[in-house]
Amino acid sequence: MFKTGHRILAFSSFLISFVIYLMTMAPTTSFWDCGEFIATSYIMGVPHPPGAPLFLLLGNVFSSFPFFNDIGARVNLISPIFSAFSVLFLYLIIVYLISEFKGKSDSLSNFIIINISAFIGAITFAISDSHWFNAVESEVYSLSTFFTAIVLWMILKWSVKSNDKWNVRYLLLISYMLGLATGVHLLNLLALPFIGLIIFFKKYEFNFFNFFFVMFITLACFLIIYSGIILGLPDIVSKLNSISIFIIFCLLIISSIITLHFYNYNIRISNCAKILSISSILILSFLMFNKMFIKSVGDIEQDYINQINQIEETYILYLNTIDLEKINESNIDYTFIDQLKEERTQVVKQKNLFNKKKDDLSFFGVLFWQTTSTILGMFVLFLLLFALGYFIFWEKESEYIYPIKIFFSCLFLIIIGYSTYASIFIRSSQHPRINENNPDNLDRALAYINRDQYGAVTSFNPTSAIQNSPGHWKRWTKDKSNPSFQEKAKFIWNYQIKEMYLRYLAWQFIGRSDKNEKPWLIEDLDGELIGNRKLDGIDWFRYGLPLAFIFGVLGLIFHFSQDWKRALAVLSVFLATGIMIILYLNQYDPQPRERDYSYVGSFFTFSIWIGLGVAMIQEKIRKFFEESQIASFISISVACFIFMLMPVKMIYADYKEHDRSKIFVAWDYGYNLLNSCEPNAVLFTNGDNDTFPLWYLQEVENIRKDVKVVNLSLLNTPWYIEQLMNIEPKLDFKFSNELLSEDIYSIESDYLISTIEGYSMCGDEYKGEVPWESLDCELELDNNIILNFKIPAYKKQVLRIQDYMILQILKDEGMNRPIYFAATVSENNQIGLKEYLLMEGMTYRVLFNNSNNQDLLRINYDKMKQNLTQSLSTDTIKTADDYIKHVDLGYGIYKYTNLNNKDIHFSDNIKRLVQNYRIAYLRMAQEKLKNKEYEELKELNTNMLSYFPPDILPIDPWLGFEFIDKIYKPLNDTLNQKNMIKNLIKDNFDITVQLIGVLRSLELGHYNLTTNLLNKYILNSSVSMQSKMALFYEIIDRSGYHNCVDILIDEIVNFCLAGDIEQNEIYSVLGRLIQIDYSSGINLIAQKFLIDNYANKLSVNAQKDIGDILARYMEPQLFIDFCKSTFENHRIEGLMYSLINLYLLNDYDNEALDEVEKWLKIDKNNQRMINKRNKILEKMSSASSK
Repeated sequence: MFKTGHRILAFSSFLISFVIYLMTMAPTTSFWDCGEFIATSYIMGVPHPPGAPLFLLLGNVFSSFPFFNDIGARVNLISPIFSAFSVLFLYLIIVYLISEFKGKSDSLSNFIIINISAFIGAITFAISDSHWFNAVESEVYSLSTFFTAIVLWMILKWSVKSNDKWNVRYLLLISYMLGLATGVHLLNLLALPFIGLIIFFKKYEFNFFNFFFVMFITLACFLIIYSGIILGLPDIVSKLNSISIFIIFCLLIISSIITLHFYNYNIRISNCAKILSISSILILSFLMFNKMFIKSVGDIEQDYINQINQIEETYILYLNTIDLEKINESNIDYTFIDQLKEERTQVVKQKNLFNKKKDDLSFFGVLFWQTTSTILGMFVLFLLLFALGYFIFWEKESEYIYPIKIFFSCLFLIIIGYSTYASIFIRSSQHPRINENNPDNLDRALAYINRDQYGAVTSFNPTSAIQNSPGHWKRWTKDKSNPSFQEKAKFIWNYQIKEMYLRYLAWQFIGRSDKNEKPWLIEDLDGELIGNRKLDGIDWFRYGLPLAFIFGVLGLIFHFSQDWKRALAVLSVFLATGIMIILYLNQYDPQPRERDYSYVGSFFTFSIWIGLGVAMIQEKIRKFFEESQIASFISISVACFIFMLMPVKMIYADYKEHDRSKIFVAWDYGYNLLNSCEPNAVLFTNGDNDTFPLWYLQEVENIRKDVKVVNLSLLNTPWYIEQLMNIEPKLDFKFSNELLSEDIYSIESDYLISTIEGYSMCGDEYKGEVPWESLDCELELDNNIILNFKIPAYKKQVLRIQDYMILQILKDEGMNRPIYFAATVSENNQIGLKEYLLMEGMTYRVLFNNSNNQDLLRINYDKMKQNLTQSLSTDTIKTADDYIKHVDLGYGIYKYTNLNNKDIHFSDNIKRLVQNYRIAYLRMAQEKLKNKEYEELKELNTNMLSYFPPDILPIDPWLGFEFIDKIYKPLNDTLNQKNMIKNLIKDNFDITVQLIGVLRSLELGHYNLTTNLLNKYILNSSVSMQSKMALFYEIIDRSGYHNCVDILIDEIVNFCLAGDIEQNEIYSVLGRLIQIDYSSGINLIAQKFLIDNYANKLSVNAQKDIGDILARYMEPQLFIDFCKSTFENHRIEGLMYSLINLYLLNDYDNEALDEVEKWLKIDKNNQRMINKRNKILEKMSSASSK
């Protein structure tokens, strides 16, 4: 009965999660790598390094299934299926781990504690934020999670069957799975510590020596797989320029396995097995040693360059320490300088000698250029291995023959799994239409595996990460070049761990908050918002209570209390797939996108503890009720209650955000970009999101294959330029440089070649002078057409290869094809062609004429309007002929599928993308406004609001203010002004946007709206007084006074009266109040400020200035009464002068004299007051004489 229940729950964990994923799966391609993976799966192409060959093979199979009309959806189906299997294996893992200390599910109470708890934990993981995200699109991470799950389950299965005769089959299957997993993602190797610990705790007694020995063996296994096989085999094959060693190695392993199997058959076979096994181990060790320590020709050459640079830097640093104004022979260490010169001379000699011989060096010749310690280390390693081999095979052969046979079998199965990479190199040699890095020879194959395109990972080096953090380094240090130890520690903890891991962990089991509601602020050391300003934060009450997190922590504690050995094994996976990845990757700040999808293995592990936490509660219930019949009833009720409050509540809260079943934005965006172009056009794109959807449409759906898509990032690589020349539609380059004509790969042999050639094409000569800002380019095309523009220098030093290649494309293809830049290409990447670019929708077309006198808006209105008008045709434009037909019939071109559907949740990435459409509408509206075509303008505005409703797709605030200033304000369109301001403030919790919105509302004369906005967003919120002050100053300085802002002024006055304000701030406030004659506020602030500060902070003249202000804004009698009551407790001399002056002004000379006499009775020697008395007497005398 309980076995059946177990099977039902296992199947249900798969089925429920699969149904959820299938219902929310993307119906076609999505942004980022999805379009690339679908396209390369379908055509068996080569994606970006290091590839995912197993995913591509599976994707190719799935693309043939007749399940969906859309091929993208077929490939997407991989993720729901394997993600659901991950949930199934998670359920089985939790069941096993609880059973280890609870026993079997042989009673209802045990079934509830073990199986029901496991089911709740598994379903909770199923709907966790990042796993759900990965489960509905074509990405490798869902398949990677599956391999982690099945490997963990298999080793636990082995643990149960470890005493059975054929238990080793699980270890063999695990090895094969690890090998296969390398064809998806290397994350699965992080399960090795778990495997090692499970085997250790199952077979051996615990002591620290054994524990650390097992950890050493685990590390060795990792190095064997990663450095020896995954990286080592391609590396040695490349260095030897032959695959012979790979074949020999595989044959040796196979021979070793066979001879070890028949080891006891006779002495000849046993001796043969010993020799073959030792040879295999030596070669494997050599593979590892070669990868880790033996430098290639390029590495040796770079070492010499680095040594020369280091010597020169030392020389420069030494010169900087010398006071050049006091330079003499006594303060210069000529011995040190001569030593540096000698060292440099020797290194240069060695470098020149190496350069002469490097082209003819064999691998064994390269060994002679290694350091002495490297050669000695290799020699010692081989001696140790020979000694170890002798010990194993001749001294302890009966103990180790079987383990060695298993070791070689596992190793060979890993290689077989890893062999999926052969498909990458085989297909590359056949030159598919997508062939990134073109790894069709040994050197490029090695570079592909090593991900050389992305540079080396500077692991465990926070200094490097901080220095590579553009702009955001100000969050962590004041000195980018030399951060302190404390600053580096804060960077690791606050950014790499808290922001880039713990925040993601909280998303899964506590709740993810929208960055506009509960943001994670990006602040520098002074508390100012910078860069991205804010990210999605943590919502502690998104799911009511964070029960998943609470149960996970309880489960962790409970697991260690019940079975610390397996708890330690689980902890090893949790840390390895979380914190250790963070420290190894050493991520800089900021990242191009959120990286939570990378840590799903860690979230998977935490979900194990969630199941254990639920089991702990169930166990407590059973013990409390002493296993009575009511205990089971209460346990089931509690389980249902937890299930409703945790996974069900999480599904309810997150379903809309994860439902991508109606999102076609990436497909539409790619379609719209391609169909912005005339037939046979060249289209420059910028990055992943404006390139991969286009690849998908062209390669999978055969849409507009006549358009040549040129990605500017890839245009810096020779392999991509070569493919542009060789893959239809081809680009015909006519290089003036013979080296480039003969071999395009020579373009990266000298980093200055693109600069030299670029200068030449622009009619100038590069002289090597740096720095320089821009190149005045005079590009001459055919038919005597000349373009004049300024190309900005890259880092004030060079032209990039992409800059030079744009010039080459303009020159060679400009007269043959229309050339466009996607709207997503930044101005800096347009090489200064702004004056020649004509906006036609989501693209800018290059005009080959000097049109500086034309309208600065630079738009092709008719073309833009037709492009941006939504297509009502059900036909898809697939070919150039289809495009021409649609244009001739006047049909709208673009598709905006479901962008106005309020039931769909759109990601921040999609919301940002939609702003590009709105920018195009703004430019068209400006054109119509200029021509006073108001009806057309109204139609444009109606269409824009219909296609992209602001309440569904919030408008970017700065773009919204631009609409107000450039369209709605000139039209005096008060309704759209008000609606725009309301939407901007409602959708943006950025205080800057809110303050500007209030200011715009006042400037436009919407006084009731201003009052409402002040009440709702400024006064009745947590807005700082500093921000309120800034708004007050801006209002007075820019808009003047209106009584609608009285509520703001009164709050500022009250704040000033509270006393917690600087003196200069008081003067600023008083100045603004005086500017608008706000007498009530002036009187209150001036009175309090004067009384509070006269004794210590205000000079007599300052006291008098404030007194004069009060005299001006108060009724005379009220001012006199104020002064007299004040003087009873405060002798404020400056205020006395203001009072006296008021008396004198009104000819109350006797009263003025009385006040002076009273003062002098106490302060007889006050010369200023004596002078004042004399002037009063003089005035009175003069008056009496008249």
